[in-house]
Amino acid sequence: MDVKPQSGMVLTASLVILATWAAAQTPVFDPHGDPVTGVLRLVTTPSTRGQCNQCHPSHGDPMIADPKLLFTTNDNGLCFECHQAKATNYPLQEIDRLPRTEPDAGYFEANLGGTRQAGLEFRGRWPGEAVYRDPSVTPDGRWYSPHAHDADMPRRDAAGEGMCLNCHDPHRADLQRDLLTEAYHGIAGHADLGAPTAYRLCLSCHGNDGPPSMDVSNRYIEDYYDSGLNGNFAGHQIRKNPRIALSWPAHVQIGDKLACYDCHNPHGSIGGNGVEPNAFLLSDQRQQWSGLQATLTDARQARAFCLGCHITSDGIPGSQVVQGIVMNTLSPQTAHESFDLQSCYGCHGSDYSGPTAHNVHNPSIESSVADPKGFDEPWRR
Repeated sequence: MDVKPQSGMVLTASLVILATWAAAQTPVFDPHGDPVTGVLRLVTTPSTRGQCNQCHPSHGDPMIADPKLLFTTNDNGLCFECHQAKATNYPLQEIDRLPRTEPDAGYFEANLGGTRQAGLEFRGRWPGEAVYRDPSVTPDGRWYSPHAHDADMPRRDAAGEGMCLNCHDPHRADLQRDLLTEAYHGIAGHADLGAPTAYRLCLSCHGNDGPPSMDVSNRYIEDYYDSGLNGNFAGHQIRKNPRIALSWPAHVQIGDKLACYDCHNPHGSIGGNGVEPNAFLLSDQRQQWSGLQATLTDARQARAFCLGCHITSDGIPGSQVVQGIVMNTLSPQTAHESFDLQSCYGCHGSDYSGPTAHNVHNPSIESSVADPKGFDEPWRR
């Protein structure tokens, strides 16, 4: 026999269900929806900060033909309404690694005294709208901001500009970081036979399934990170030996591959010194990384890039920190001295022609008379 419940019982049950659903759906990291630091385009009383109507007026704008009821056309300009200026803490530094108390320790984000800093002004990998939209090219014809201007970008707006939506979803909070469309986390990869799943955001394009017309050197990056193809060399992998470091953080495991953001910023570059932008989307997080436009052919630039992390054999132990690893000096041989002029790629590879070629993503290890055990690169063995 069917029994019709009283309305009060239905209401109570519904409230319990809704409360449970809301608790289960509450995102851990929702920068747009946070009521304290979230999206703020309109100042309202009472405050609607972080609410949908900051971007979606309830009745839309009759002058804008947009089915999503947005306040403006659904292109990059909508994002730049708020994300225009350079972040106040740009570029992030080693101190901005999240501490071990965070669920993704080591991720590159604003960290102040062990506390994650939330808010638009602390999105320290954002150099500003002008940098992302910079139409300049290097002397050899490379875009300073290829993600904005390269024709290979999967989604482009009416003006042909690569869209923020290629990597970000304004409603996506389930992947924890930066409203990204694919997984991207702190340093990882020691447990992955293939390319690290934690870096899927970048490798989903920079791999075999990427845009068909992409430069071959960019399509092979996923393979260079693949331990099944390249073993202990893959992905600029971290290997420990007695000389490797003065201290070693708990979140870094032997066999982890360096995260892409340790060397690159997908939004563009102003140079570590703020006036000489880098090509290849090289990061600005280290001052030595300024004006790096020809690292493959210019030995001075190659050394400036590599020695932004590694310490010359005659340098000061502990003067560089990478992923929380307090670095030791390179092994004693002439090429590792501060006064030497050889390109690091002369021994460690500049070949991007195939999935097992040696380059900075999959470096070669060369032993020498000065270093017969092959410890010429202290992140390796």
